[in-house]
Amino acid sequence: MPRDVCLTAQVCGRNLRPMIEHLDFDLHIAKGTGGHYPVSVVKSPVGEASATMAFPFDKVALESRLQGLELAILKSASLRRDVVLDAPEKKPAQQFGQEIFDALFTDDVQLAFRRSQDSARAKKGLRVRLRIDAPDLSALPWEFLYDTSLGDFVCLSSDTPLVRYLEFSRPLEALTVQPPRS
Repeated sequence: MPRDVCLTAQVCGRNLRPMIEHLDFDLHIAKGTGGHYPVSVVKSPVGEASATMAFPFDKVALESRLQGLELAILKSASLRRDVVLDAPEKKPAQQFGQEIFDALFTDDVQLAFRRSQDSARAKKGLRVRLRIDAPDLSALPWEFLYDTSLGDFVCLSSDTPLVRYLEFSRPLEALTVQPPRS
């Protein structure tokens, strides 16, 4: 199993702060019905958990929110990141992100997330890996998850990267090795 550890990252010849090792918080969203989806923590530093997510938007409300989010992003386009972060256009992204965060992290799943954050905080980061089996939720911009207790988007912290995790069941292929020539 590969470890996500790097001593120093370089971008454009500049040294960045050392990368940290991350513990995994694997969150599985299964297919659901009627706007309710089973959510399971399948791997975390503190064990497994499960809950049911009640998705906060119907189809019309979701389309409206996504259009508003797109407009806010277009309005905030700037070459300077600090302008974007302080812009009033950030509010729709925060609100959308907070609503999907609050829906996803409920009950035992939220407790497992908070405890995993505490466990990882001392030495490591906590990588949130989303496994989404619900086709109607897979295209959503989960990268906007906004945690009000931290006052920030989950994926903007190097301590909590957010990745979409796809499992592929591929058969292992035999590795052909040629012996050295004498």
